[in-house]
Amino acid sequence: MTKSRPERHQVHLTRRQFLRHAALGGAALTAGMLAACGSSPATPAGQASTTAPAQAPAEPAKIRALMWSNGPVIDDNFKNRAQMFNEQFKGQYEVDLQLLPYDQYWPRIDLAYGSKTPYDLYYFDVQAYGHYKAGLLANLQPYFDIAPELSNADEYPVKLYDAWRFDGSNLYGNPENLQVLALYYNRDLFDAAGVPYPDETWTWDNVLDAATKLTRRDGDQTIQWGMDIGVMDIWWGAQTLAWAMGGGFFDKIVEPTRFQVSDPVNIKALTFLRDLIFVHKVAPTKTQRSATAQDIGIFQTGKVAMFFDGSWSISGFQDVPFKWDMAPLPRWQDTRASAYWFGGAVIPKDSKVIDASFAFTRWSASTYQPTMASKHDWIPIARSARESDEMYVGQPAGLRKVLDTIQDARLGDFYARNNQQIFSEVLLPTFDLMFTDELTPEEAAKKIDEEANALLARGNQ
Repeated sequence: MTKSRPERHQVHLTRRQFLRHAALGGAALTAGMLAACGSSPATPAGQASTTAPAQAPAEPAKIRALMWSNGPVIDDNFKNRAQMFNEQFKGQYEVDLQLLPYDQYWPRIDLAYGSKTPYDLYYFDVQAYGHYKAGLLANLQPYFDIAPELSNADEYPVKLYDAWRFDGSNLYGNPENLQVLALYYNRDLFDAAGVPYPDETWTWDNVLDAATKLTRRDGDQTIQWGMDIGVMDIWWGAQTLAWAMGGGFFDKIVEPTRFQVSDPVNIKALTFLRDLIFVHKVAPTKTQRSATAQDIGIFQTGKVAMFFDGSWSISGFQDVPFKWDMAPLPRWQDTRASAYWFGGAVIPKDSKVIDASFAFTRWSASTYQPTMASKHDWIPIARSARESDEMYVGQPAGLRKVLDTIQDARLGDFYARNNQQIFSEVLLPTFDLMFTDELTPEEAAKKIDEEANALLARGNQ
């Protein structure tokens, strides 16, 4: 998911708008969590209104919002969220939240921009950085300045927000949830082999040792894999091991100036991961993975003892026919590095309802957070919701330890004008060739550095 500088769009707030936003979500913080928002735009900050506005607007400010589809459960949660917001702010705001398949999502947004009718709010992925570079996004910092609860470092991981300060100082998006990487494991297979469960003390040596013990073969055929490397064969997963070793695939997150995958430390990380498949043979090849998984994920088959994936997979593992749990990514010797991602929204600078759009994102990042925790679709950005009892009802015991790694995690993306082109044309296909044994780590790294750096230079022209 990073930076050059178009002319910044400043949002000018009238006194009326200031008071409206001070009231919205500005009720007293209770146990570190924002209490219910006041309904009156004239309610001073820190006080909850108990009466309706003296003069309600003729009709609510209507917000056209867009999100990509994530499946029936999460989609329903988004629809219910919009309904909750509309009911709470009836007569003041009304959000029309539409859901689209991901492959239609960005073309629809670009079409709306092209027709001069941009959505008022849409959810962030790396493509939105290109919109920032084109000068299309509103600078939300003036709104954050009158929403002090969102800058409370005891409640929000504000240090991580720097990744969304695209110009170095101002926020151009409002985070509402987090995702982080984890090691999932099949408890039944560990119990059957008498192998201790993974925990926060494990290193990659522990993983390899356990995977060796948990791999079972019948002649030349592997009938149970000690592990599947999962997302570690994608560049942003593999980079976490390079980070732990002291490396990194590029020089900085926002507007990287060079890819440096050929650095010996990075080659060492890629070689270790690749050897799990082709040397130690404790993890399946891509072909073996496809044959084993068929129409379900390979972890869900019950034939893999360990699996690397993001916290977004928790809900998808709820109905597997075995006991499972999760642990933080393993350390390399004494160092662990993990990746995180934000979920949140951006607002076009040409929206006619920027104040109302920010109101929805502010409410989502504050009042809605306990509901997000209880629904178990995303990881709330607010600490009190993330650490609440409701967050862990029916969840794997290791989730708390996994979420503890967020504060020291690094953003699992980079931001450049043409980052999507670099992803799709260079990083993804080259990693695929390396993990199908068609390129060595050295060959893949050289290819990436040459092609990605050429695209970086072209994108900065």
